[in-house]
Amino acid sequence: MIPIEDSAYEKLQAYIESLRRYFANEEGRDEIINDIEGRIAELLHEKIRKGADSITDDDVEEVIVSMGRVEDFEAADKETQEQARFT
Repeated sequence: MIPIEDSAYEKLQAYIESLRRYFANEEGRDEIINDIEGRIAELLHEKIRKGADSITDDDVEEVIVSMGRVEDFEAADKETQEQARFT
């Protein structure tokens, strides 16, 4: 188990819930979410391994930035759709 501050946990849960909503209609959504959660756990575990006492809001924010926000995915989707219209 990874020690995590309450506020960081809440931020992480909100992020994961936003991913669940984003991928809700995707085929294989459970596997996608499981893979993302696994990667998040690896990144957070690495912080602890390097000597952090617990996971903070800043740590969670760093992970979210590296993994990408739903807004980033939506912007990329829109850009891809627009490019497809012009080809």
